[in-house]
Amino acid sequence: MVYQLKIQKVERVCLFELTWGRSQRLQAQVPFPAQLETRYQQWQRAYLNFYRQALRGRTAATASIEITPPDEGSALRGRPGVTGSAATQVDWHQHLVDAEGQLLLEFHRWLQQGELTDIRRTLSLAAKEAPVDLFLTCTPIELARLPWETWEIGAEYGGAPIRMSRSPANIPVTATAPTAPSGKTRVLAIIGDETGLDFSGDRAALQALERLLNITFIGWTPGQDAAALRTAICQAIADPQGWDVLFFAGHSNEADAVAGHLSIAPNTALSIYELQPYLQTAQEHGLQFALFNSCSGITIADALIELGLSQVAIMREPIHNQVAHAFLLTFLQSLAHHEDAHSALQAASRSLKLEQHLTFPSAHLVPSLFRHPDSVPFHIPERGWRQELRRWLPGKQQAIALSSVFLLSLIPGVQSALLSGRLLGQAMYRNLTSQMPTAPPEVVLIQIDSDSRQVAPELIDISPIDQSYLAQVVDRLVEQEADVIGVDYLLDLYPTEQSPILAATLRSAVSDANTWLVFSARLENEQEQGVNPQAEIIDPAWALEGYTNAPRWYMTLPWPEPICQTTCPFGFLLALTAQHERTDAAPTPDLSRQTALRPELVQAASASSQALIQTLIQRRLSLVTVLASQVGGQSLRPILDFSLPPDRVFQRVSAYELLDGTLDDAEAGVIANASVVLVGSLLHTEDRVDQRWQELTTTPVTIAYWRRWGRDTGYEPVFGGVESLAYEVHHHLQSHLVTPVPTAWLVALFALATPPLSLYGLSRLSSRQRGFYTLVGISVGFGIVSLQAAVATGLLIPWLLPVAVVWIYGLPAIRRLPKS
Repeated sequence: MVYQLKIQKVERVCLFELTWGRSQRLQAQVPFPAQLETRYQQWQRAYLNFYRQALRGRTAATASIEITPPDEGSALRGRPGVTGSAATQVDWHQHLVDAEGQLLLEFHRWLQQGELTDIRRTLSLAAKEAPVDLFLTCTPIELARLPWETWEIGAEYGGAPIRMSRSPANIPVTATAPTAPSGKTRVLAIIGDETGLDFSGDRAALQALERLLNITFIGWTPGQDAAALRTAICQAIADPQGWDVLFFAGHSNEADAVAGHLSIAPNTALSIYELQPYLQTAQEHGLQFALFNSCSGITIADALIELGLSQVAIMREPIHNQVAHAFLLTFLQSLAHHEDAHSALQAASRSLKLEQHLTFPSAHLVPSLFRHPDSVPFHIPERGWRQELRRWLPGKQQAIALSSVFLLSLIPGVQSALLSGRLLGQAMYRNLTSQMPTAPPEVVLIQIDSDSRQVAPELIDISPIDQSYLAQVVDRLVEQEADVIGVDYLLDLYPTEQSPILAATLRSAVSDANTWLVFSARLENEQEQGVNPQAEIIDPAWALEGYTNAPRWYMTLPWPEPICQTTCPFGFLLALTAQHERTDAAPTPDLSRQTALRPELVQAASASSQALIQTLIQRRLSLVTVLASQVGGQSLRPILDFSLPPDRVFQRVSAYELLDGTLDDAEAGVIANASVVLVGSLLHTEDRVDQRWQELTTTPVTIAYWRRWGRDTGYEPVFGGVESLAYEVHHHLQSHLVTPVPTAWLVALFALATPPLSLYGLSRLSSRQRGFYTLVGISVGFGIVSLQAAVATGLLIPWLLPVAVVWIYGLPAIRRLPKS
């Protein structure tokens, strides 16, 4: 949880304002004690004198109080002005320790004021529930110099420690988004003016991490022109390859007008104001973190955060060269263990306080980390295949969500619902983009519908069908010059008194017009059960039979070898017959034939040079259909493409219109020119025809969509099996094979492909808003691509669950981005 505490000093009163969450706010006013200001000045005086005198070789027991600007041999990484002088002999170490104790005592006594109780309690209770990041903003700068990092807010109420960072009062731009370097972390180390200092320890500490860091050093060399050095440093900062870390060691100082000075050579300095455009370029190229191991960096840090840099570590006071080296060594060791910059700074400060306080007293009060409130603490990413694999693996909540999505993709009911929705979306896309078949339908559906039953009383009981009525329909179709007639009625019952009538009509159709007749059957125990042989209605020598068994809304293809010798799908056989009928090749239906017609038809079709016939024969050998035959079930099985409107697939003609002679010339011409005429009832409910059509009350949502849009007229309230057979015949004739890609396959693929998008794409964006829009764009773009791919290639690519995988990986990455 992120909390922001703003403290503003107005005359002798400090205004505290704590904000968090959704505009939640607490305010308090506390008088600023004059004694605290005095204690700070006393501590600062003791601090400066100790590090100027005691560590310059003078005895720690006696040294004169001499607060003067450091000379050229001073080991302080800064140049403060004169603050006073005295001639008393003191123990500077003890004097500094005492001053520190008095400062912290007065400081903490002030922060324990009752006016701040609500703020302290709120932070402490929040820290008990979750880690708390507190961003502290102090104005004016005199207030910011106080050691706020020592405020143990959570101790009073037994809460966990609160991690405190500083931030400037003005933050006009968003933070630089953290990026994951593709190689080693790139560091630009600027070594400033070494007059009176020794930076060999800083160099050695950095070079010790060469296995993790790609370090470039730049700095002054004797005899180098100052102007050339300024140019070289600026150009290095703005290097197009970019840097992850900017490091500076040398003299520095505060300067309100130009945000601070960096001494880069003897008598030569660069201001932050001068570096501003180059630093902005570096941020655009990925600069995440800056460490100024130099003196008095408050204004420097404020300026860099205001420019958009996410985090800067600085020293608020002048720092001794030895202290700076000790701090850097511990800081880098923590970074080498892949701790973030905030934890590394805390570890370095803790080491100065607990392990080196006798050598470097009060040094632990000086380091501070300034951060943008939306930033993520910088750390050196772990390298190696194990670490890279760990970055790709989902978190606990992501794993649960991914497992749920994958399980959903395996549940048959969910798959069916998703496929129906996907086809509905495909239909809408076709309708919106007008991507419809332009060729007229090759299939005519003669439907024995409710109008036909009203005209013909013998059809009231349509199970089984009155065979004399069926004979009238066939006879009329022969008169209309129909070449291929498919009958979707299972005539497997014992002969009736109408059977001879139908048999005579069928023989007449074959002898007079060489009409191709195909009857439906059902597949049981690898055998076709069709027209009852005892009825003597048809003969396999001049009529054909094919089975209609298939999973609901799926196509059937002839898998067994040799093709269609023992069994053959009804829709495939109709299409094959229609294609063969257009050629002059044998065989043809003839009552004088003595051998079975279907094997000869298939053999002739296999040897045919006609492209459409070869496409029909070889379609089952395509990659996806072969896979479907191997894996079983419904995976990769071609489906009936209801995204095509019925009026582009078949032409409806009512049986009563056909029989009473009310067909107009156009309708008669449609029958004569049709490749296949299919006869069936939309309300035929006997399960002997095909078990998949027992439930005829459910109309596919896509068909309902077309009916609502007026692309299907003359339909019955239900969607019958014969209509789905019309779709299947159309798909065979037009080589229109639509295969749904298994959802589980694509979910697994996206689970592997999305982590790189999250790690190397979304995480590099500049704001959450851009991340959200990117995810929306990916989702919409993938949807459009999948819709067009179905039109162009016949592969029906699932959308919803794969896109859910993208969001499962993408949302956590977006949350880590800075707010817009």
